[in-house]
Amino acid sequence: MKKFLFVFLLFPWKIFSQTYIIKDNSATDQTISLQKVFDDSQVKEVVISASVVVNGTLTIPYDKILKFEGGKFSGKGTINGGIIEANFHANIFDTTLTVNPKIVDQYFSVAWFGAKGNNTDDYTAIQKSINTCIKNNIRTVFLPAGKYKISKPLIIQNEGTFCTVGMLGESSFWDSNIGSELYPTFTNTFAIGIQNSKGCKIRKLKITGFFSPPNTNDRHKFFNTSFEDFKDNVCRDSRFSPYAAIVIDPFTNLSSNKMPADGGYPGLTSYYGKYNGFSTSTGSTGIEIEELSINNFVVGICSSPNGLTRNAEITIINKIQFENCKLCISGGQDQEKANVISNIYCWGGTHTIFATDLYGGARMAGNWNIDHANIAGAVVRFIYNDQHGYFPTYVSHVFAESLGTWGTINSELACEISDCHIDFEYPKVAGAQTLITSWGENIVYRSCNFRYYGEKTPMKIEGNCVFEHCYFSGPTVKKSGGVTNFFVPRQPFIKNVLLFAIIILVVVMVLFYSIKKKYLNYSSSNISRNFTCLL
Repeated sequence: MKKFLFVFLLFPWKIFSQTYIIKDNSATDQTISLQKVFDDSQVKEVVISASVVVNGTLTIPYDKILKFEGGKFSGKGTINGGIIEANFHANIFDTTLTVNPKIVDQYFSVAWFGAKGNNTDDYTAIQKSINTCIKNNIRTVFLPAGKYKISKPLIIQNEGTFCTVGMLGESSFWDSNIGSELYPTFTNTFAIGIQNSKGCKIRKLKITGFFSPPNTNDRHKFFNTSFEDFKDNVCRDSRFSPYAAIVIDPFTNLSSNKMPADGGYPGLTSYYGKYNGFSTSTGSTGIEIEELSINNFVVGICSSPNGLTRNAEITIINKIQFENCKLCISGGQDQEKANVISNIYCWGGTHTIFATDLYGGARMAGNWNIDHANIAGAVVRFIYNDQHGYFPTYVSHVFAESLGTWGTINSELACEISDCHIDFEYPKVAGAQTLITSWGENIVYRSCNFRYYGEKTPMKIEGNCVFEHCYFSGPTVKKSGGVTNFFVPRQPFIKNVLLFAIIILVVVMVLFYSIKKKYLNYSSSNISRNFTCLL
C-alpha cells in the first residue's frame, strides 16, 4: 500500500495536520493498517482513492474525516465513528458492511450503499441507508435523481423506540424532468411505511405503482362506479392493508394485539406486534409529506390502517399531485388531530380525493383541515367524511372541473366548507347524481359556487346543512328528513343586524298604532261634535 502525506505547516517547526491518501487497490483486509493511521494524532483526514477491504472493526475518532475520492470500502466489517465526506452519486460502501458514522456531509446518500437509480433493484441499498440513518441519528436519506426499483417495501422504524428521519429526493410535485422516482415491483403492500415516527419527512419524490382505474374508456360508467367496485382485481384492496404509496403506522404495536381481520400486509406479518416498548395506542406524530407525485395506487397516502394504533396527528400533507388512485388520502381514526392537507392536485383516474373510515378500524373521523385543491379530468367525488361528534373538519379553496359529485360530509359539530368553486360533470355524461350529501344542522357551506357550467339543470342535494351566500347554476332540489322540496339557499346575516331590524320593526308598529289611535280618537270627537250640533 502506497502512502502520500501532505503536510500543512502553521510554523516551520510545528505540524498542523496531515492527510493520508490510499491510492492502491488491495484484496486483503486492511482493517489493522487503517486503524493505525486513524490512531495517529497527526492524521486528521484519510482519503480513499482505491478499493479497500475491511473485514474487522474500524473505529474512527469523532473529529477525523474519512473522505472518498473515487475509492470504495468492501468486505464484511464494521466502520464506527468519523466524519464521512463523499459525492452523493458515488458508491463507497458494500451493503455487506456495517457503517455507523458520527457525522455526514449534510445527507446520507443511497448511492453510497450502491443504489444505482437505473431501473435495477435498489431495495437493499435504500433500506440499508434508512437503517443506518436511524441507528446513527442522521436526519436525511438522500435519493439523487434516478429511477429506483424496489422489490420490497421500504420501512422506516426503530424497534423499541421512536425514530426521526427523512427521505429527500430531487423531484417536484409537478415535474417535466426525471427526478427521484420510486417504482415498487409489487402490488400487495406499500412503497414506504412509517411506523412510530416523530417528525419524519418524505419530500421531493415521485412514487408510481400498478393500479389501473376501471371504466376509463366509458365516462358514464366511470362516474357511476361505486367505491367498492372501483378496483382492478390486481392490486390489493383490503381494509386493513391496502396497496399504497405511503402508509403511516401500518402495523400494530404489542405482541398481544390481535392481527387485523384481513391478516395484515402479506409477507410483513413479522412486523406486527414487535413494538412492545410502546402501548397499544401509540403512533406517529408530526409526519411531513411534501412535494410528491403519487400515481397508480389503491390509496395514495394511508393513515393508521392497522385498526388499533392512535396518534398520527399533526400530519402535514402539502404540494402533492395524485393521479389514477382509488383514494388519494385516507384517514383511519379519531385521534388524527390538527392534520393539514394543502395544495393537492388531481387530474383524473381517481374515485375519491379524501375519505375517513374506509380503511382501518371502524372508528370515528379525526380533525382535518383541507385548504387549496385543484381537481380536473375524471374524479368521481371529492370527499367521504362521516364525521359524527368527536372532531370537526374544515374545507376551503377547492377548485374543481368535471367533478362527479362533491360527496358526503356528515357531522354533529360545526364544520365549514368555504370559498369553493365546483363545476360538476354534466348529467348527459355522468347521469343524474346527488351532488352534495351533508347531514348536520351545524354544517355550513359559505361563499361557494356549484354549477353545471352553462346549464340550468336542477341540482340534487340531500341533508339539513346550511348554505350561506352560495350560488347554484340551476334550481336546487333538496331532500331533508324524507321530504323533497325546492329551496332558495339562505343568505348570510349578522345577529346584530337582525336584532336591529326587529327593533326598527317594533318601533314602526308602535308608531303606526299610536298614529292610528290618535286619528281614531280625533275622528270620534269630530263625529260627536257634529252630532251635537245637529241636535
